[in-house]
Amino acid sequence: MRRTAASVNLPQFLNVDLKGMKVHSDGGARHSPIRNIEHLDGNLIIQGGQQGRGWTLTIVEETGKTSGTVSADGEGFVVFGACTLS
Repeated sequence: MRRTAASVNLPQFLNVDLKGMKVHSDGGARHSPIRNIEHLDGNLIIQGGQQGRGWTLTIVEETGKTSGTVSADGEGFVVFGACTLS
């Protein structure tokens, strides 16, 4: 079943703070710690988890195209987007 990010309480925009090792919503009201960062075959792979959920973001370093997953017991989400890397 397809749903919007807002309909499952995910923020529209995420800020990936590699130095601070966290992903957070605009304004920083919600955040999740980054547990692993890896460069693999032109992709930046970022992983973390909290509150019984694990997540992974894969960012194509050349284009910024992004895919992400969030999973927990009996539920899962796949999201697509883009980001800029600095």
